Amino acid sequence: MQEFSFQHLINADSKKVFDAIADFSNYKFFLPGCLESSLLELRGNTMRGSLTFNILSKNYSITSENIVFENMIKIKQIDGPLKQFDATWTVHEIDQGLTSIILEAKLSVPLLLKPIINQTTLEFFVARFKVAFEDYLI
Repeated sequence: MQEFSFQHLINADSKKVFDAIADFSNYKFFLPGCLESSLLELRGNTMRGSLTFNILSKNYSITSENIVFENMIKIKQIDGPLKQFDATWTVHEIDQGLTSIILEAKLSVPLLLKPIINQTTLEFFVARFKVAFEDYLI
């Protein structure tokens, strides 16, 4: 099981940041490699959505369940190429117009994807996400 996390400060309103992360349909705009993202089902504070990623010219689809709390979103892969993926987004207002986002994730990668999904790949993904997410919020 691999674990990774990051924290990032964004010059944006915390509600705007949280709403962007909570909305499945937005993911294609800021998740690196995400070609398509859509909300499949909404029940109370639980959402089920679908994401399609292109990694090394191959498409992978992921269905996940997101449970939305006041300043936190818990994510669990329901179906997809990973053996397991669980993550938590936490959004905190630091000051007016300054927001902290934290992502903590655990994933288990099948043998065939281990050469593709490794620490270097995850660091690259996070760096690209930070830039794309800030650009999206502008």
